[in-house]
Amino acid sequence: MKPEIAPHASVVRLLEASGLTQEETAKAIDESPQTITNWKKRGVSKSGALKAAASFGVSANWILSGIGEKHNNNVSKVTEWDENTPIDNDEVEIPFYKEVLVSCGSGSLVEIIGNETRKLRLSKSTLRQYGVESTNAYALTAFGDSMTPVINNGATVYVDVGRTSIVDGKIYAINHGGLFKFKYLYRMPKGGVRIVSANKDEYPEEILTAEDIMDQDFCVVAYAFNVQNPLP
Repeated sequence: MKPEIAPHASVVRLLEASGLTQEETAKAIDESPQTITNWKKRGVSKSGALKAAASFGVSANWILSGIGEKHNNNVSKVTEWDENTPIDNDEVEIPFYKEVLVSCGSGSLVEIIGNETRKLRLSKSTLRQYGVESTNAYALTAFGDSMTPVINNGATVYVDVGRTSIVDGKIYAINHGGLFKFKYLYRMPKGGVRIVSANKDEYPEEILTAEDIMDQDFCVVAYAFNVQNPLP
């Protein structure tokens, strides 16, 4: 039997930065667990390090090389701005529903009164990376612990309202009987859907049949393509 090869140091730093399992880390940066397995042999890719830097608040250079400061608090792809703040050529403005809380627990009724005027700046390269049209991008605030540690309480979650077709294992904002939540979704036979939380111990999964979907007013609101978790 061949001895197991030690993981590449950059993968060790990646998992240290996330504080998650390999599978949870992969989901958090929109990669497959197999990709991280491949990185154990050849090292984390530059694009993977950039996504991890945005998700976990660390330096991409530190992940790749171990050089420099672990945390990079000076650079952020997303910042709040007002009408007097100039916008760079590589940035767009997206609506930020900071006061509209989307549950990562049992759910909350979302009431939007008037038009949201708060905005965030998001780089065009980030939108291109995730294949999101700028007109479909929104930012929402999550609360609760059912999606911990992937989406923590108070996280800012970036969603694409133009992408509502379910891809198994991806995170979506859903409306379930008037309750708005972030959940993993999986397609089931005959038009059903499986609703899964990251915190499975406290929040058991739900399975809805096609009839349940109609009776319980279930719908997919948006695809969650990135998250900015608050530091502990």
